[in-house]
Amino acid sequence: MKTIAIVTPKIDTFSNPTLILLIEKLLAEGYKILFFGFEQLFIPEELKDKLIFCGFPFNFYKSGKSPKNIAKILKQYYQVYKVLKIENKVKTIICVDPMGLVIAGRIKKLINVKIIYASFEIFFEEEFHIQKKKILKKLERKYSRKVDLVIIQDGRREKLLRQVNDFKDDTRFLHIPVSPKQMDISSTGYDIYKEMNIPRDKRIVVYSGTLQDWSGIHELINLFQDIWNNDFWLVLHTHHIMEDKDELKIKIDNLKKSNCNISCHNKPFYNYNEYIEFLSKCHIGIATYFPNTTDVFAGKNIEEIGLSSGKFSTYMMLGIPTITTSNSIYKELNNKYRFGETIDIMNELPQALIRIENDFDAKVKACKSLFKNELEPESRISNLINYIVNLNAN
Repeated sequence: MKTIAIVTPKIDTFSNPTLILLIEKLLAEGYKILFFGFEQLFIPEELKDKLIFCGFPFNFYKSGKSPKNIAKILKQYYQVYKVLKIENKVKTIICVDPMGLVIAGRIKKLINVKIIYASFEIFFEEEFHIQKKKILKKLERKYSRKVDLVIIQDGRREKLLRQVNDFKDDTRFLHIPVSPKQMDISSTGYDIYKEMNIPRDKRIVVYSGTLQDWSGIHELINLFQDIWNNDFWLVLHTHHIMEDKDELKIKIDNLKKSNCNISCHNKPFYNYNEYIEFLSKCHIGIATYFPNTTDVFAGKNIEEIGLSSGKFSTYMMLGIPTITTSNSIYKELNNKYRFGETIDIMNELPQALIRIENDFDAKVKACKSLFKNELEPESRISNLINYIVNLNAN
């Protein structure tokens, strides 16, 4: 049986629809998949028993040279060599983000494998103040010389990644957006108005994702002080449960007590079909990204988030007109398709909602057209699978 290894430092790997689709297609192609990583969140039930889960090896930035450390590292190298070379004869490793590449690069010292680097977060050394992060960036740059193929989402993000790494001239780049495959909604009769006690005359605006500063969540909440349009109801969905003392949770709870048009949906979706049915009951999406210097990966990586936003792609697949920030790709796509509105500051959002509502049906069609023409991932993933098959044949 053909075997391939996936190495990821992320615990939410299975929230990435591109990686899920890639894994599904590899399994359909008859590959055995060795999954090197930490304990994962949200593993789809249909995949859980089909992967072979291994521990995350070499989980350090820079090792000490004491006899104890050397013995530990030698043991780790032996275990990796045994699993990959002796037991499975792995020829290709898919590694995710900088730490995944560092692991793959260390493995290549032992085994002559091909490295496919799936980049979803871009490191910029000047944006890190923690020394170990700077060490990681140096290691990523070093091992980028060993990469055979890079998966990146679009041309602008490719340009950024090339600027901060040292890829060889013949390293191939393949553009694959972070995007779900086209899916039909299997209706279960779910009623979001009833579940969340929303008046039926309100149009539902959804923000689904991480509630970090770069999302603009604080500025969004502040709109309820004086300029929120009460024809619309805001639903916040996140699988991260906020603590009672969290400043954001306190703000949201106070808004609810004041009978503001806002609800929170904290239920994690382990079934993607249930998630898209939930989203499909909403009318307008928010996918805003405001770069800052405080959150990890929230500088240039967020400024040019581009087609690495799975949230944006999912909204488009479902035909949900969307408000985004005015980064270069979203402005370009909105000029071409009119999928929604782009804003520079959050205070522009209430008027953007009205403009979308006034042209709603046309924008629904535009979203679906954008997805079909720009985001649909299946053909791109198929090209990647063909590349992997050819690598393993050599």
